[in-house]
Amino acid sequence: MIRDYLRRLYRILFPLIYSRAQYRLFINAALGSMDLRMLELASLTDYFASFVRSIPIRAPFGKSMLVLAPHQDDEAIGCGGTLALQAASKHPAAIVILQDGAGGYEQIGLTREQMTQVRNDESQRAAAVIDLGPPIFLNYGDLTASIPEATERIRRIIIERKVDAVFVPFVLDGQADHRAANYILAGALAGISWDVRVFGYEVWGLSIPNVMVIIDDVIEKKLEMLACFRLANSAVDYVNTTKGLNMYHARMLGAGQCKYAERFFEAPRAEYIELVERVRAADSGRARNSLA
Repeated sequence: MIRDYLRRLYRILFPLIYSRAQYRLFINAALGSMDLRMLELASLTDYFASFVRSIPIRAPFGKSMLVLAPHQDDEAIGCGGTLALQAASKHPAAIVILQDGAGGYEQIGLTREQMTQVRNDESQRAAAVIDLGPPIFLNYGDLTASIPEATERIRRIIIERKVDAVFVPFVLDGQADHRAANYILAGALAGISWDVRVFGYEVWGLSIPNVMVIIDDVIEKKLEMLACFRLANSAVDYVNTTKGLNMYHARMLGAGQCKYAERFFEAPRAEYIELVERVRAADSGRARNSLA
């Protein structure tokens, strides 16, 4: 069943997804009758990379860049190199951390407030590595329950900072808070009148990689950022595993062109909102079926 579905998906996508110009064709043809579980599986296995052409892009990534991170460390894992390049270009960049990051605080003998402070301090140190100011911490304990309030807060930040490029975990990432971050961003962007480019970055799942950023010049900065997250690294070695992933992505440009790269799914504001609405509808339908 899975193999048949992926073959069908391949036949649909192959003639369509070869550059950044094909968003609406992708949304209408590939996601018309969405099987979210199959698309998540395709993302986890890097299926899309076999026929999507990634276009290299360079800093600056907009006149004002914003990174939405559901948890402390997502910003460094998914787009730390891109953030470093934006900072080096002297164009504005900011990080918003949505969740308090305090899950599991009882197991390590801290209060929720103490663990939140530890995680937030780590994100501040990581931002300082690339000379960015402290992230904006929204500190939601339950992000899914906070979507309406978070949406309004993110909309205000986008307006105040005149943001024209937003980085967020790729919408097919199966982690619940990562998916919720997309619902928040899509709602916030619905109230924005100007063009905003949205880039889905990779944390637990892989993207539909239609653009990529070469990060050879800032890989050491990225690794230094990742090393700031000592609590997370005590559970998973994010420094080495993320370095390996970025090295793996360099293969998309051929031998000798780069050693490290970050990949993203880029979409314009309207098409991104439409895509997220379809994912959210499929997500809601799956939740209803699981309760039936």
